[in-house]
This record gives sequence, structure tokens and C-alpha cells, in this order.
Amino acid sequence: MNVRMKNSDIISNLPDNITEQILGRLPIRDAVRTSVLSTNWRYKWTTLSDLVFDAQGTHHSTNPPLHLDGDKLVKVIYSILCQHKGPIHKFSLSVRSMSSSYSDIDQWLKHFLSRNGIREFILLFGEGNWYKLHSSLFSCANLRNLSLFGCVIPSPPPTFGGFNDLSCLKLQRVSVSEEGFQNLIAKCPKLYTLNLIHVDGLDGLYIDYAPNLTNLVFIGSPNHICLKNTPHLVHAGLVFTQLPDMNQNIGNGIYNLNFLSNLPSFVAGFYFLKFLAYGSVRKLLPSTFENRYYICIYDLMFEDIDSLSSALGLITSSPNLTQLKIKPSRTTNSAADQMLKTAAEYLEGKLCSIGSLMKLRYVEMKNIVGVGSEMELIKLILAKSPSLEKMKVTTNKTLVGFVERETKILKELIRFPRASKIAEIIHQD
Repeated sequence: MNVRMKNSDIISNLPDNITEQILGRLPIRDAVRTSVLSTNWRYKWTTLSDLVFDAQGTHHSTNPPLHLDGDKLVKVIYSILCQHKGPIHKFSLSVRSMSSSYSDIDQWLKHFLSRNGIREFILLFGEGNWYKLHSSLFSCANLRNLSLFGCVIPSPPPTFGGFNDLSCLKLQRVSVSEEGFQNLIAKCPKLYTLNLIHVDGLDGLYIDYAPNLTNLVFIGSPNHICLKNTPHLVHAGLVFTQLPDMNQNIGNGIYNLNFLSNLPSFVAGFYFLKFLAYGSVRKLLPSTFENRYYICIYDLMFEDIDSLSSALGLITSSPNLTQLKIKPSRTTNSAADQMLKTAAEYLEGKLCSIGSLMKLRYVEMKNIVGVGSEMELIKLILAKSPSLEKMKVTTNKTLVGFVERETKILKELIRFPRASKIAEIIHQD
């Protein structure tokens, strides 16, 4: 009995900063359950500043899922919000479908979140009708991080004073008008990270003024690209989901690629590489990218000479390149064998015509299957990289005859000449 009372006293008399740390590391369900530990703990959870609700384990939340349907989840969240005291810095809701309860989210935004200093707001809806955000979102003046998935974003109202502290904006599978997006971006002066992934309503990627933008990711099918006044842009990832309409006049400013000139870190997808292969587009690019130190080529089709040519052009025109990553894309094209042979011959011919990659130190080739054009590119990189320290290669294990194919790949890699005396080839399982 004495031992129990002693332990109870220890729990009850923990310093506030310790109890806050304990509660902050617990899932919301367990944090609420701490109210039964002692009288002193009964209302401790009501001051939690971070409220994270993951209904079905969607989007790989680190918290265990609540496994509640829409109606039950609404009741739980409403009860917690009603009992909550103090500021709410983070509100995160991840649920597959909640279309019948969207009006409740409106009320949470209007009556609880916008008035409690919300800094981080995350809504992730996996299925069902998209949620049209309530305009009270634009009253959350302290927002620093806004992440939306499966939502419709209204245009900011005339009274919108801006998100002056917003540094991170991530939009995926959302709908927003071009005008609404431009008004939003124009009033986020501290925006540091911008992710636009499958955003409906945007005709392209147009940013007129983002003085602190550092990281940009765009996945979509733009009819125009124009970035202006982004002096601090360090990293950009451009993955087109289809080839843009090349019948438009490329030189009329619809595609302004000047921002690529001084970009240190760049990720390019297959259709963007195809886009760069057009002569009229190449004219918009500088002959060298002096500040480029990192390139990632995503979904490279090794049977497509246009994309291979663009990829090789990006690599060889970056004299200060130190890191290169390439992930191939697999094809089901019936003519692929002949195309792969032609591509391999093209790369073999480039071995003598391109200059050395003097500063390249690290290369990663993912998911290769050992086709001729893949091996020729590896051979070229090894032969032209005198400073290379490490090349990491992973092979595709899903193909028939994987073991035999992998053995053949490794034997070829060992035989390739290397310009660097310290270059190490690592095969990673």
C-alpha cells in the first residue's frame, strides 16, 4: 500500500515540463487516458498543443490508427476540442473518407482552430468527395505549415492579410483556381518549401514573387512554366505526367526556364527530359550550369534516345556536379528491344565525344536490369569520372531469371575501366 502511494506521488508530482514531454510523445488516445493516473493528471491532456488524429492508418502516420468511422471520429474530436485549454499549435487529421461530416470540420476551423494560434494544419482525405475548405482558414494568421490532400481551396477573401509566417505549403490532389493560388502565394513572404502534386485548376507553374522560396516540387502537366523573383531557390523537382503541347510558341515567355541556370539541386522526370529534347526548348537553357552539384533523374526510359540525350546534356553541362542519382522506368513497349539496342549504340558513341566529369564523387543507379543502354551509361560514367569515390548499384529483383541476370551485371561492372583509382562499386541488395 505504501509503495503504491509512493509511486502515485511520484507520478502526481512530476514537473510540468516533464509531463508535457510525456504527453507530447503519446498518441492522442493514450494522452487522454492519462486522466485516470491521478487527480493531478485528470486535466493535463487538455493543454496539449499538438492534436493528431489518424483514423485509419492512412498516409503512414507514426501514430497507431484510431480505427473510427466518420461519425465516431467527429464526436471524439469535438469532445476533445471542447475540453481543450490554451493554444493549439498543430492540428492533423488523416482519414480515408469523411464526406458526411465536412460541415463539422468547418465548425472546428471557425470556432476552435482559427482562434487558438494554430501553426501547423494538416488535412489528408484519401477517398470520397473532396472537402471544400471553410474561408476561416484564411483567419489562421499564425500558420507556418499547411498540408492539404483531397481538398478544394477557395480563393482568399478580400480581407485576407496573408500568412506572414507560412514557410511550408504542401498541396496534393487539391483543387484551386489559378487566381486563388496566385493571391495565396503573393501573401506568403516567408514561403520556404512549396510542393504542388496533381493540383487541379492550375494551368501551369507560374510564380511571380517568392523571395524566400528554397525548395520546390512540381508534379503535373503544365502548359506553361515561369518562375520569377525566386533568388534563393536551391532545389527544384519537375516531374511532368505528360508531354506539354509543343505547338505553342515556346519563345513567347510561356516557358521561362531561367530559374534552372543557378539551381544547385535538380530532380527531373521522364516527360520533362523529353520536353528538354525539343530544339526550341534547348535554346532557352544556358550552355553550362556552374552551380549544379546534385542531379536526380527519375523514371528514365533507357530505350528513349531523346530523354537519354537530355539527361546526358544535364550531366555533362554541370561541371561542378558531385552527386548523381538515376532511377530507370520499365517499359512494356513491344519495340523496346530494338530501341534499347539503338540507345546503347548512341551512348557508346558518346564515350569519346564528351568531356570528363571532373568533380563527380557519388553515383547511385537504382533498380537496373542490365540492358545494354543501362550498362553503357554506367561504363561512360566510370570512364569519365576521375574523382569518383563511390557508385552504388541496386538491381531489379522482380524479373524472371533475376539471379542469373544479377550475376551477369556484376561481372560486367567489375570489368569496366575506371578513371578514378579509388572508385568503389557497391552492389546493394
